Amino acid sequence: MSFFKFDEENASAGFELVAEGKYEAVIVNAEAGKTQAGKPKLSVDFEIRSDVPQNHQGAKVLYNTFTFEHEVSIRIVNSLIKACGFPNGHPFESPEDMAKQLINKNLKITVKHEEYEKVVDGEKQKRTAAKAKYYDVTDVKPVMEAGGINIGDDDLPF
Repeated sequence: MSFFKFDEENASAGFELVAEGKYEAVIVNAEAGKTQAGKPKLSVDFEIRSDVPQNHQGAKVLYNTFTFEHEVSIRIVNSLIKACGFPNGHPFESPEDMAKQLINKNLKITVKHEEYEKVVDGEKQKRTAAKAKYYDVTDVKPVMEAGGINIGDDDLPF
């Protein structure tokens, strides 16, 4: 028996930009940091859920940065927190605490394309990235409600 059998039909085609649209997602990474001005920021990475029928399952929407410097940025952070299901008035002790509490939260994101320039070998190149721009509460109902399911011996096939 071999360790691995090559299957050309199951080969990765490479990077594919996530199309603009709405996706059920989960926060897979959140890190607190500082802006160049030394103010708090939060960097969040989303993964498009694979357990929900939708395009781009498993794709990542990376490097979404949130700041807390002005009223508009505060509203954006509040929309993210609300979409993650936190109750009104929920306290976060620090940016690090917020990052920790956001991990594994499910929500719906709206992806938009954003253009930027990157210097490669001394040359400016235009690039396009998928970024989460709007945040809503997930439409997916929990797989299991609180309390769980009771399975007795009579329910088991053995």
